[in-house]
Amino acid sequence: MGDLTLRWISDNIAFILVLCGGLYAIYKGVKNAIKKLLEDEFKALYERIDSIDMETTKNFLVRYLADVEKGAVMTEIESERFWEQYEHYLKMDGNSYVKEWVAKLQKKGWL
Repeated sequence: MGDLTLRWISDNIAFILVLCGGLYAIYKGVKNAIKKLLEDEFKALYERIDSIDMETTKNFLVRYLADVEKGAVMTEIESERFWEQYEHYLKMDGNSYVKEWVAKLQKKGWL
C-alpha cells in the first residue's frame, strides 16, 4: 500500500480513460461501417415495402370508391378510414386515376 501515490493513481486513471476512449472510437467505427453495409443491402427491401404499401393503399381506395359508386352506404368510420388512406396515398405521390375518381365522386356529392 505504500506504493500508492497520486502520480500512480492519476497515471492509471489516464490509462483507463484513454482505453475507454479508444474502445468507444472502435465501437463507433464498426457501428458506422455495419450501418453503411446494411443500409445498402436493405435499400431494395425498403423500396419493395414502399411499393407493396402503395399497391395495398390503391386496392383499398379502389374498392371503397367502387362501393360508393354502386350506391353502398358507408359508415362514418369507413369514410374516416378512406380519407386517412387517401391522404396517405397523396403523401406517397399517388397521382393517377384514383385522384380523378375521387374528384368525380366529390363533384357528384357522393364523398
